[in-house]
Amino acid sequence: MHNIQNLLNQVAIISKKNAEILDATGGRFNMFRICGVNHYENTHSAIIAEFFNPKGTHGLKYKLLECFIETLGEYFTIQDFNCEKSKVYTEYSTEEGRIDIFIEDNHNNAIIIENKIYANDQSEQLKRYNNYAQKYKGYQIIYLTLYGDNASSQSSEGVPYLPISYKENIINWLEKCVSITARFPLVRETIIQYINHLKQLTN
Repeated sequence: MHNIQNLLNQVAIISKKNAEILDATGGRFNMFRICGVNHYENTHSAIIAEFFNPKGTHGLKYKLLECFIETLGEYFTIQDFNCEKSKVYTEYSTEEGRIDIFIEDNHNNAIIIENKIYANDQSEQLKRYNNYAQKYKGYQIIYLTLYGDNASSQSSEGVPYLPISYKENIINWLEKCVSITARFPLVRETIIQYINHLKQLTN
């Protein structure tokens, strides 16, 4: 019991010191949290898509998208996806429904990202996206959730898709992006704030 109490006391001291450091350095400031970027999937999709976009305002061309694909490693199944010549869309309208993030290159390849924060799957959603993707030479459907959950069976049965998470995959990718943006301080600090926001969102 005495050891437990000592441990709790040490944790309290560390927690207090950490709070003092945050207050002294502005470490609590986070524009994403202030603006309420929590459960709004469209907002998260817009942020991520901007990082992906080779013509994005970040000025890093295709480097951040390339880093994302490298982060997925062997789980990314499209051969020779051309990041440099890719186009990125949000809320991409098709006859099979709207795709949250849609990326296509000049080699007839496509990446389809379904972004789920708290919403449920729509009726046969991934099945419909898979039907649409048949027109491409190579494609991959990615199912993004906070913790890497699988899609519902009614949405995804028989569909090859990759479940990824904000908690691990997206944060891991963004942390690698921090080093890429070393010479772009505004972009770097924005990414750091978004990472901190996602860590709060995923506990």
